[in-house]
Amino acid sequence: MKQLLVFIPYHIFRILDKAYHSYLYARLKKRYKVHADFLFNGRNIKLLGEGSIELGANSYIGDNSTLSVDKGYKIVVGENCKMSNSIKIYSNSFIADQDFSAAVLKEKNGDIIIGNYVWIGANVFINPGVVIGDNAVIGANSVVSKDVPAFAIAAGVPATVLRQKNIIQ
Repeated sequence: MKQLLVFIPYHIFRILDKAYHSYLYARLKKRYKVHADFLFNGRNIKLLGEGSIELGANSYIGDNSTLSVDKGYKIVVGENCKMSNSIKIYSNSFIADQDFSAAVLKEKNGDIIIGNYVWIGANVFINPGVVIGDNAVIGANSVVSKDVPAFAIAAGVPATVLRQKNIIQ
């Protein structure tokens, strides 16, 4: 009986939590251009900003991920993309090579384009102005600060192209 008393509130919490996140993701699909087949695969996924976000068909993004886009910029994710947990994609960032005691800080802004069939590992940060080509792979825990060509495997901090894919038929 004691286990049942613990299980019932937990079960109710899980149902309410799932309903809450479904409601939030439905609102995001209305606010941004999110394909009906795009999957918010987890909790605490945030789409922020006044710019444009386009998320393609049959793609997904995992828990604790954030896409933030400034007005006048866009983030585009192609079709059939696999994006793991804790992905951070920002169209705006401070420029590191400056005096941070200055009254006004310099920023870098830019569109972010992720092609079709891209696989992005967990804990990846993608900087403003980056283009990731079709069928590329970004290794976990990477910081992508430069373009990644199609069919490339890139990883590291900063991410560098390790090699081109050797497609097995």
